Parts: sequence; structure tokens; C-alpha cells
Amino acid sequence: MKKQNREKIMETDVPRMQSVKNLHSILFAIQKAAVPDAFGVDFLKDMGFTSSNDRAVIKVLKFLSMLDASGKPQASYREYMDHNKSKKVLAGCMMNAYDDLFKSDKNAQSKTATDLKGWFKTKTGAGEKTAEKMATTFKSLASYADFSGATLKAEKPKEQKVTPQIDIELPKPPVGGGVNSIGLTYRIEVHLPDTTNVDTFRAIFKAIREELMS
Repeated sequence: MKKQNREKIMETDVPRMQSVKNLHSILFAIQKAAVPDAFGVDFLKDMGFTSSNDRAVIKVLKFLSMLDASGKPQASYREYMDHNKSKKVLAGCMMNAYDDLFKSDKNAQSKTATDLKGWFKTKTGAGEKTAEKMATTFKSLASYADFSGATLKAEKPKEQKVTPQIDIELPKPPVGGGVNSIGLTYRIEVHLPDTTNVDTFRAIFKAIREELMS
């Protein structure tokens, strides 16, 4: 999942709602309301959801990357408001957010709540009740989404760092100096710092050349 340790997802990273009875109603109400500057408790109340249990949906939407950390609606939030594709948008957000789960089973949305609870418990180290809430939250989201044709985005290949090589040819000794004229070429591997500052690279190469020519 995005912005998380791939080996061990922290228990606090995965959203869970104590009660999902209003989750579908909230998801539907979002499409009817105007896009807020920030999606918070007050906006939930304005839509008619005053229960403290409903507040956890804010973390759910942030986990799905529909809101940023400050609660500001993102592009996927606006795409979700299109009734013609809202359920597919939700499915795509889920597959990206729960990518570890979908990598383990491409049809994770069809897994039973019991199987999901076991997966979350193993992956996060959460206790029985917490893992169960994670599972029911996922199942409730999945039942509102449309996964037909949805695919998990392929990970971008990691860029390979290339170690630059520079060839420096030293000057030949003067003719007649009693020493055979031999041209020497040194191949030097330079491990450059992680920077895009061209002046830094120039300074490094200049220092190397001056050192070898001295």
C-alpha cells in the first residue's frame, strides 16, 4: 500500500470503522454534495452524518487517496462524483490503496470476511477485533465498488544508477628526456552525489583532473 512499509503494514495505517452501517449512505451523499474545500467532521455533519462512528470515513477516504492529509479532495474524489463511473473509480482507488492484498489475490474483493480478517491480522499484527473491523470496512467498500475490468497498476521499474566513467590521458614526457614516450590512460569510476546541480559535477571533475595532472 502507498506510503507504507511493504514488509509490515502498521496497524494504524489501515482504516477501520467501528460501524459501517452508514458507509454506503455517505458514499452516495458525497456524489450529491458540492466538493468541499476540506472534507472534515463539519462537512459530514452538513451531509447529515453526526454519529462519531461516521468520522472514521475521513481516514478511509485519505487511505484511498481521495483526500490528501489535510482533507482536501483530490482528482479521484472529483472523478468519483461522476455517477457513470463512480463505482469503477472507487474500485481503482481500493486496488491501489490495498495493493498488497490484491497482489496476494487479484479477486480480493470476493474473499470472505473471515479470510480477510486473517490476512489483515497476519499482515498488520492487529488483534482479533481490530482485524475484523479492517475486514468489514474493506468488504463494505468492495460491495459498493465495481471491479469489472479493474486491474492493479504495474509498479514502475526502479531506475538503475549509472556510475560515470571518465578517461583522462596524462601528458607524454618530453622527447629526449631519457625516458621512453609512453601514453598512459587511467579509467576512473566516480560515485557522484545524489544531486542535479551541474556545478557540483563540474567541480568534482575539475578537482580530479587537477589532482592527476599535478
